[in-house]
Amino acid sequence: MRTVTDERGRAWDVAIGRGSYGTALLMFSLRTDNENRTSLLASETVRDAERELAALSDEALRRHLADSQPWEG
Repeated sequence: MRTVTDERGRAWDVAIGRGSYGTALLMFSLRTDNENRTSLLASETVRDAERELAALSDEALRRHLADSQPWEG
């Protein structure tokens, strides 16, 4: 798990999730509110997704967050 701060200074926890058809997702959870968002990763396995998350820069995580969709779970 990682943490990233958005452009408004809000902290988001970032973890790996599973999407439909075996896709991997970044799961963003706002620490101060009940807001959750997802962003698709290129990785097809959880292990690869964990490595991808570890390798992403904070700026890349912010781009994923900016392009993310509300989680409807």
